[in-house]
Amino acid sequence: MPNPIENADLYDVIVLAGQPSPGLAIVSGAGSPRNWDERKGYGISGAFLVFTGDGLAKFQVRLLLWEPQHFAQWEVFSRLLARPQRGTRPKALDYYHPYHSEEPLNIKSVVVEDVLQQVQIEPGLWAQDIKFIQYRAPKPFLTKPEGSTAQLNEPRAEDEADRVILNLVEQVKSLL
Repeated sequence: MPNPIENADLYDVIVLAGQPSPGLAIVSGAGSPRNWDERKGYGISGAFLVFTGDGLAKFQVRLLLWEPQHFAQWEVFSRLLARPQRGTRPKALDYYHPYHSEEPLNIKSVVVEDVLQQVQIEPGLWAQDIKFIQYRAPKPFLTKPEGSTAQLNEPRAEDEADRVILNLVEQVKSLL
C-alpha cells in the first residue's frame, strides 16, 4: 500500500469505473467480515463452528465539495451512481482506493447501496455520502475450524486406571 503521507493525492479520491471522484473522498467502515454457522446440539455446552465463507464489506464514502469545479465534476460522477433502469440487470462497478485494494479487504468491485442527499457542513463546504457494498462472485467454501492448541492437547492419564480408560477409548476410535 502506498504511503499516505508521501502519496496523499492517491488517498484523496476513489476511482469508480475509471473516473476519479470530485473533491476530497473520505472512506470509512470497510471490513473483512467472515460468515460462521453455529451448530449446537441438544444438551451440549458449546457448539461447532462451520466457516461458510467470507462476507461482503459494506462501507461509506464521504465526498467533501467546496469549489465550483467539484460540483461540475459531481454532475458527471453522479451518473455512475444512478439507479439501474427497470428491466435491466444492474452491474457492479470497478473500484479503487489504496485502503481497500489489498488484503484483508481486497475490494475491487462494488455496487451502490445508497446515495444520500448533499448536506451543507459549514458555509461553502458540502458533503455527499455514498454507501457501497463489495461485489465478489460467489465461490464454494465450507469448512470447520480445527480446535485451538489448548483443545488439541487433551489431558493425559495420571494413574493406571486413567491409562486403561485412555487405551480403551483409543481402541474404540480405531474401530470406527
